[in-house]
Amino acid sequence: MQKLQIVITDTTMPDTRVEEGVLAPLGATITVGQCRTEEDVLTIARDADALMVQFAPITRRVIEQLKRCKVISRFGVGVDMVDLEAARDHGIPVKNVPDYCVEEVASHALGFILALGRRIFLQDRWMHQGVWRVPESLGAIERWRNQTLGLVGLGRIGRKVAEFASPLGMRIIGCDVQPLKEPGVITVVDLRTVLRESDYLSLHCPLTGDTRHLINAAALQQMKPTAFLVNVSRGGVVDTAALVDALARNRIAGAALDVFEQEPLPADHPLRTLENVILTPHSAAISSDAVRQLRHDTARNVFGVFEALLQAEGGSLPRV
Repeated sequence: MQKLQIVITDTTMPDTRVEEGVLAPLGATITVGQCRTEEDVLTIARDADALMVQFAPITRRVIEQLKRCKVISRFGVGVDMVDLEAARDHGIPVKNVPDYCVEEVASHALGFILALGRRIFLQDRWMHQGVWRVPESLGAIERWRNQTLGLVGLGRIGRKVAEFASPLGMRIIGCDVQPLKEPGVITVVDLRTVLRESDYLSLHCPLTGDTRHLINAAALQQMKPTAFLVNVSRGGVVDTAALVDALARNRIAGAALDVFEQEPLPADHPLRTLENVILTPHSAAISSDAVRQLRHDTARNVFGVFEALLQAEGGSLPRV
């Protein structure tokens, strides 16, 4: 096997020691970039045997010019930055880390729900501003057992949110495009019912052609005026302009967002001016354990492809 060329198109990690350790038995040359555009990717990746991608755009145009690529491995769960149809057309497998950050994102969503429901975010802001407001300023706060949590997307993270929230005594409903074999504490309903009956609507679906702007003006119109929206999935699942309008008009009670259609969120974005919104900088997935797993497993996906190819030729590599 000729010397392999592995390209890490972009990374927010402080170094690549974990990845290099996993890939070391391949004896590959590893190139690290900080690609933001198609041209950036093509400049360093045309002759790559494998790509490891965080956020760089791996479009059809890029894929069509990858001369030797055998695998694209994503640092994460979602693969919306990769043109999957183009990859299939060119016989390039796309791999992810599906069990990455399940607990982290689910706990972030639950933290959002608790902060919204108890109005902790508002009280914190007021206290930092030197304002002591009487409880009536908070509006109606209901006991958890009298409220409904609605989940859109019942994969690993959506089900973990239900598990975490269940001890609060909430009614939990949800919908998904895939049938749920073991719903557990979740009552499976259709999307319209989730929108109409949820006090907290939490999004856990991937970004696809079908889910882009799933939560649009029409969907927000179906929600209760007292309901809160939580998004820890992908920014594009929500029509941001429609959400800003709904929040500004108090069409829904509030929102908590970790992901955005434009990242980083611009300093002058209208979401930053609204009092009834919690914002975090796409940080829900972060923990020391999760990041270590992500880096190892993303590299292991690449290693596994070339190990299989070598074995098919009658060779072998050291185990990692």
